[in-house]
Amino acid sequence: MTLTNRVLEVCDDALAQLQPGEGRDLALSVREKLLVPLRVTVAGSVSAGKSTLVNALLGQRIAPVDAGECTRVVTSFEYGHPERAEVVSEDGSRSPIPLTERGLPSELGVPLDQVRLVEVYLSNANLRTITIIDTPGLNTVTGAGEQSAAFLGVGTSREAVDSSKAIGQADALVFLMPHLRQADAEVLTAFRSLYDGTGLSAVNSIGVLSKVDQLTREARPLDVAQPIAARVAQDLRSVVADVMPVVGLLAETANAAQFTEDDARGVVAVAAVEDELDREDMLLSPEEFLRFDQLDLGDRPRQRLLRLLGLYGLQVAMEAVDAGARGAAPLIRALDEQSGFAPLRDQIIGRFAQQADLLKAHVAVCDLQRLSYLRSDPANSRVLRSLRSPLEHLELDPEMHALRVTEVMHAAGRGELVLPADLMADLERLTSRSDPLGRLGATNRADAGQAATTGAARWSSWGQDPRRSPHEARWARDVKTAFELLWAEVDRESGAS
Repeated sequence: MTLTNRVLEVCDDALAQLQPGEGRDLALSVREKLLVPLRVTVAGSVSAGKSTLVNALLGQRIAPVDAGECTRVVTSFEYGHPERAEVVSEDGSRSPIPLTERGLPSELGVPLDQVRLVEVYLSNANLRTITIIDTPGLNTVTGAGEQSAAFLGVGTSREAVDSSKAIGQADALVFLMPHLRQADAEVLTAFRSLYDGTGLSAVNSIGVLSKVDQLTREARPLDVAQPIAARVAQDLRSVVADVMPVVGLLAETANAAQFTEDDARGVVAVAAVEDELDREDMLLSPEEFLRFDQLDLGDRPRQRLLRLLGLYGLQVAMEAVDAGARGAAPLIRALDEQSGFAPLRDQIIGRFAQQADLLKAHVAVCDLQRLSYLRSDPANSRVLRSLRSPLEHLELDPEMHALRVTEVMHAAGRGELVLPADLMADLERLTSRSDPLGRLGATNRADAGQAATTGAARWSSWGQDPRRSPHEARWARDVKTAFELLWAEVDRESGAS
C-alpha cells in the first residue's frame, strides 16, 4: 500500500466520525489534495520570470508573460480533456475563458476581487504527474521589510495574500529570484517561519536565479552565475535544497515550441554580419539592433527575434550558426544548452515527480497534525485529537523518515555538516538506494541486523560527542533512527515470509 493510500485511510476513518463543521471541511481538503497530482508552486517577486519558467516547464506558451489580469491571479495548470480554461470565482461559480494557440487572454471577464483562481486543463504529458501553480508576483515595494510583510499576508496586496496561500497549499516550491537581492532572501526566510508547520522545507523547495543573462556581457552568464548560486544556496541552506541559475527567456524559447524555421533563417541573416566590431555595435542594445543598417532583415523579424532571444540569445544563436548550425532544431539545442534549464527541469519534472507519493504524504501528515490541534471546532475536538496516534505511526514509516535523512544529506552537500568518510558513505547509501537491504549496506537478510546495529551505533556515538552542535546531534538521531526503522522493516518482512 502506498503512503498516500495509508494517509487516505486515516482521513477516511476520521471523516466517518467527524460532524459537519470546520474540522470536517479541513479534513476533506487534505483528502482531496491526496487524490490529485503533486502540486508544484512557482513563486517569486514581480517580473521574476515565473510565467516564462512555467511555459518552459509546460513545453508550450500558455501562461501570459505580459502585464494583464491573468498575471495578477493564481493559475493552476492541470492534465485534462478537453483542453479548456475556467475562472473560478470566490463563490465557487465557473466562467469559461478563451484558450487559444496564443495562450490565455489578458482579460478575465470577471472582476479581479471576485476571482479565486484560473484553472487551465491541458492534454500535456508533463502534467500527468504534477500540477503546476503559477502565482502573482509579490509586491513591488520600496523596502525588503515591506516585501516580507506583504508575502506574509499582512500587507494590503491581494496578489501577495493569494501567493502566500498558494505556497501554503503546495507540495513543492520553486522560488524565483531574478537578481540577488536581500529582499528575496528575507522573503524566503519569512516563508519558512510562516509555513513551519507545513510540509514545505529545504527538501521540497528550490531557489532559481532566473535572469542570469543580465549579470554580465563579458562572459557566459551561466559561468558567472554558478558561484553566485552556490553562495546563495549556502546563505539559504535552511530554506531551499539548492539554488539553480537559469536564463529564463532562452528556456522558454527552446522548450515552448516558439522558435520556427523562419526564425532560424532570421538568425542566419543576423550571423551574416561577420565583422566583430559590427556585431558588437549591432548587439549593443535592443535599439541598436533594430536600427542597424547593415542587416538584411525586416523590422518585424528583428522584433520577434528580440522577443524570443534577447541580446544574449542572439549572441548564442549567432555563435551556433558560425559553428555550422542551420535550421531550427540545432539552434534550439544550442539555446537550451545555454539556458541552464535542463538541470532544473530534471529536478522538478524528475525528482519531484518521482517522489510524489512521499512528498504528498508528508505534506498531508503535517496538515493533519496541525488539524489535530484545531480549537475552533469543539464539537469535533475528540475525533481530531485521535488523529495523532495513527499519524505518529505513519511518521515512523522508513519511507517517511527517509525525508529527514534526505535533509541531513542536503546539509552535508552544502558543507553545513562535515562528516567522517564512514558516516558520509552511510548517508550516500541511505539516500541513493531504494531497497532496505541495500540502504543498510547488507548483502542478505542474515547480515541486516548486524549492519543496522553497527550503523546506528556509529551515528549514536558521533551524535553524543559533546563537541556536536544541537543541529548535528539532531541530524545524528535522525540517521540512527533510520537504521533502526530499516532493520524493523527487514525483520518484519522476514517474519512474513
